Amino acid sequence: MTTATIYDVAREARVSMATVSRVVNNNPNVKATTRARVQEVIERLKYTPNAVARGLASKKSTTIGIVLPDIADLASAEAVSGIESVANMYKYNIILANSCSDKEMEKEIFQSFQSKQVDGILYLGHSISEESRGLLKKLNIPVVLSGNLGSDDTFYSVNIDYEKASYDITGELLKHGREKIAIVISSFESPKAQRMIAGYKRAYAENKKSLDSNLIIEGYKSYKDASNGLLTTIQKNKANVVLTMFDEVAISVLHQAQDKDLKIPSDFEIVSFENTKLLDITRPKISSVFHPIFDVGAVAMRTLTKIIDIEKARSKGQEITEEDWAGLEEDKKEIQLPHRVVHRQTTK
Repeated sequence: MTTATIYDVAREARVSMATVSRVVNNNPNVKATTRARVQEVIERLKYTPNAVARGLASKKSTTIGIVLPDIADLASAEAVSGIESVANMYKYNIILANSCSDKEMEKEIFQSFQSKQVDGILYLGHSISEESRGLLKKLNIPVVLSGNLGSDDTFYSVNIDYEKASYDITGELLKHGREKIAIVISSFESPKAQRMIAGYKRAYAENKKSLDSNLIIEGYKSYKDASNGLLTTIQKNKANVVLTMFDEVAISVLHQAQDKDLKIPSDFEIVSFENTKLLDITRPKISSVFHPIFDVGAVAMRTLTKIIDIEKARSKGQEITEEDWAGLEEDKKEIQLPHRVVHRQTTK
């Protein structure tokens, strides 16, 4: 069955396509009789207006662009579920774009979103570069970072308190006699990694324990990365506990430990900071810092809708009320959700 177009509706209703567009966009400058005739044809032909096409006429697409680092990434998928739950509530459509963690591809995606006249952008990448940040500011599209941090307060972000989370788990382990704790991050340049390291160092300092800087290990994001001898590097520095930034890295370390016949958790302990569903299907199940990924996505989407509404009100010269700002602070753009440590089977 052929999908009806705006041209089909205009022909059947004996009006111009501009009139159909005005009816679709609730423009008041249409006679009541004409509006009724067009709406009858729309219903009869089951015409569904394209959201982007509506945006070209109304300058409002009711569409949100989402930038993913990897469309197969479980954390991204769970965050998108949270985003969708709120987007549906507020009648927004979403466009997913996979950047493959490629910064050049990211820039193309941002420019594509601008041409599609998206109302806002949710960025789920692991970290946002200075170049991408500069481009987004020039595009003048509302942006919220979901599950990651910027290096400044350019954009609102929704996360857990990574420094406090790292401090909590490191301090707990130190108090229970584990003095050689390795922490594995993606990159020293990552704001999220910097927070984790800060909390880790603070826990060592407050517990008056000696910290070996060799136990801070960078360069690991995936299972494949970690499979290249990460456990050997950890053990070389005599660590018997590892904190990982990503679940795939934790699983890779677990498998390497099992290959070496290490007993988990008596010989070696593992904690991950990502907390996707992967951790529940390993044997043994991996302990983690609970990161409410679905909620992070949902709160990021709600934050974005508020920012969009505020920006639209400002553009019309309307007064911004306290109700409009509910849950947001203009001078504090980092929104932090609660975290907790979940001990499963890879910690004592």
